[in-house]
Amino acid sequence: MKLYVISAVLLITFAALGSETDTVSEGPLEGMYFVSIPAGDFLIGSDTSCSERFNEVPQRVIQIDSFEIMSTEVTQAMWKELMDSEESSIPFLWTDLCGRGSDHPVYAVSWFDCRRFMDRLNELDSSYIYRLPGEAEWEYACRSGSDTDFFWGDSGNDSLASSYCCYRVNESGQIWAEAHGIEAGTRKVASLDANSWGLFDMAGNVSEWCFDRYSSDYDYLPPDGSPFLYPCDNQWPHAMSARRIHRGGSWLTSLNGCRSGSRSSLSPDLWATCVGFRVVRVPRTSENYAVLLFHAGVDSIDADLEREGIELFSRALKLDPTMIDALLYRGLFRHGIGQTEQALSDLYKAIELDPYNAGSYQMLGVVFADAGKDQQSLKVFNTVVELDPDYPGIYFQRGLAHVFLDNHDKAISDLNRAIVYNPFSPTTYYARGSAYAINEQYDRAIEDMSSAIERNPEYGDAYMTRSHIYLEMGNMDQAESDSIRAAQLKNGAGPDI
Repeated sequence: MKLYVISAVLLITFAALGSETDTVSEGPLEGMYFVSIPAGDFLIGSDTSCSERFNEVPQRVIQIDSFEIMSTEVTQAMWKELMDSEESSIPFLWTDLCGRGSDHPVYAVSWFDCRRFMDRLNELDSSYIYRLPGEAEWEYACRSGSDTDFFWGDSGNDSLASSYCCYRVNESGQIWAEAHGIEAGTRKVASLDANSWGLFDMAGNVSEWCFDRYSSDYDYLPPDGSPFLYPCDNQWPHAMSARRIHRGGSWLTSLNGCRSGSRSSLSPDLWATCVGFRVVRVPRTSENYAVLLFHAGVDSIDADLEREGIELFSRALKLDPTMIDALLYRGLFRHGIGQTEQALSDLYKAIELDPYNAGSYQMLGVVFADAGKDQQSLKVFNTVVELDPDYPGIYFQRGLAHVFLDNHDKAISDLNRAIVYNPFSPTTYYARGSAYAINEQYDRAIEDMSSAIERNPEYGDAYMTRSHIYLEMGNMDQAESDSIRAAQLKNGAGPDI
């Protein structure tokens, strides 16, 4: 079905934007329009430490290159036209409960489904590369120059929010759909007001998949706005979080969940009736195509296809031999399959290309640490600190190196600094607590293990270690209780009721 009505609405809206009309261009599908987003920088995250915003810290300045993003969410008609299917993942997709219609957003699509959609778009149009937005790109586009909780301001006032956002309940507990005399579910795209950059439904309607893997904080988010792909403090690709980010809140969330900084995540093979997506595109150049291959290489780890990933990184490097990230990740993947010498060759070449890149040394230190070469890893981590004393996560990693070398006082000093940088990381409290325990500072060790559990109630290792500490202190009841809880978590049991 052709989206004539929606297309007309969008054209009228873009015409009303006056001088910005030349930033809007058509996409390869009917009703698909792209808005050009200017380059710039912004402060990602939230400036509060309240519990509901624990994963929106620390705030960081991110530099964004220009890109184009869809003015609306991908619709059901667009999905059907390109994927040749009326349904996405579930047979009850087109139900009145969730919103049925060609001009409603598509939902119940997994992250992998979105990637297949992008693959077909890239086959249709040889002028651009189509992909999901990076999380930083998404928030930058959503904020559209604002630095408030919502792109329309800090107010959660329902009468103001409702002109931009379809959500479940407002701050007074009033259900949005009932307040507007309509059924619950998605709304037609572009049926509410756009933000100041001409983007519709960036808050509410359906939450939107982003490219990035989920991380519990912004410590490792690349400063250039590229997607977050690899949590360095987990050391190896096999430990990468498979969960992917989705942003913007939806018709099933509260208004608070529709804040510009609010974050959610989901396994990439799962779907939800409140999660859809929109598309970003950039010109198809050799450099951008190399980036596309690089991203596909990193994604190969989710299917245990490290060798395929190495091949993709090699293809990217043929297009752009100076692509340091491809060298670093190929090195990590090679080390992950036991090709450590080849891995070191890649990492040293990356350092040769840029001897002042702290990230290259950090990766090299991780390789040495994983290989049990703790003294060499410590030396490399010292170099990272010399190059960039504020490099994300480096004090955590150097602190671990000190732990393994029995430099417990130095380990505690580094981990103290790591906690100052990120007071929400359970693994950092766990590491410092372990160092305190080795130093027989049991009260402090118990305190840190408890802090780790407070931040992650399913942290089985923290329960088990705290159990051992209680044993050393002669507290048998607490030791037994923690040991039982650790066993429950190991066996997949839920919390006691």
